[in-house]
Amino acid sequence: MDGMQENSLNDLVAKSEIMRLIHLYPRGLDRLDRTLLLTIGHSEATVEFTGMFNGSWAQFVDWLMGAHSTMLYNRHTIGNVLIEVNGLRAVSETTATAHLLVSRPEGDVEERTVHSRYLDSWRCDEGRWSLASRLTLRDLRTVKIISAAELAQTTQYVHAADVGRGDPSYAHLAG
Repeated sequence: MDGMQENSLNDLVAKSEIMRLIHLYPRGLDRLDRTLLLTIGHSEATVEFTGMFNGSWAQFVDWLMGAHSTMLYNRHTIGNVLIEVNGLRAVSETTATAHLLVSRPEGDVEERTVHSRYLDSWRCDEGRWSLASRLTLRDLRTVKIISAAELAQTTQYVHAADVGRGDPSYAHLAG
């Protein structure tokens, strides 16, 4: 294999590994799996979630767990992904959509839809890719207020905090 082919193959492997990490994020978040989320970021990784959070990856994961564990429902979906690899560094832009159900103190429920973009930097250390930094940009946020009675009559969902590692997908993917 010549050098050009080897570089192309290395780039494809890097993109595949980074894509897997990008997809582990909603998997971990939707199942409130702190351990899985922590595996995505490097120990020195930083996160800026514009207007909401600024700190380390580990602090961000803890912030996410606190914010999402009280939600009735959360589902995060990855959309378009563009990854550019440059040796042992890479950058990506990922679009994501979050669908959330959040109880309000007076008993109503917020049905939230959020469209965001993740501008991520990645690093490869000793053959392992990990997130080095993330800037989350929120492009659209809509909130619809519905009564608890309307939610009960119109919506079926799995409570976010009831999913966790007991989700059948863990056993399924363990093979």
